[in-house]
Amino acid sequence: MNLDIRIASRDDWPVLNELYADMDDESVLPSDRAEKILTEIAQVPNYHIYITCLNQQPVGTFSLLYVPTMMHRGYHKFAVLDAVTVIAQMRGQGIGSQMVKTALQISAEAGCYKVTLSSNLKRDSAHQFYQSLGFEQHGWSFKCVIQPSQ
Repeated sequence: MNLDIRIASRDDWPVLNELYADMDDESVLPSDRAEKILTEIAQVPNYHIYITCLNQQPVGTFSLLYVPTMMHRGYHKFAVLDAVTVIAQMRGQGIGSQMVKTALQISAEAGCYKVTLSSNLKRDSAHQFYQSLGFEQHGWSFKCVIQPSQ
């Protein structure tokens, strides 16, 4: 399978909106809301959204954020892999595996020493998928829901 994986452009934003909705079987965001969010994301340094196409048709997406850190007695950079999704009708065909392997390669080429991700506790099949690609459960993930002041 020959996939084209590239950084998404502004022209891809409507397709990304559809891919994100498909991830959780939700409706798409109103286009003005999606554009506002994607415009904000585009302003974040070292944050890239990738789109994956098969025969020029979009079939998946993922995001990478590169984060510098001073941990572990020196300067390091790690990547956060997020929003990995393949359209429902194409799941189970190896597209997600190729996307994640590409994300790992891109992160290594960017000088990252690790790639992290989080996955909803309920997504057992996703956990098995990530483990099959070399990811290990490490530590605990915590969240604190807050009310934005804006």
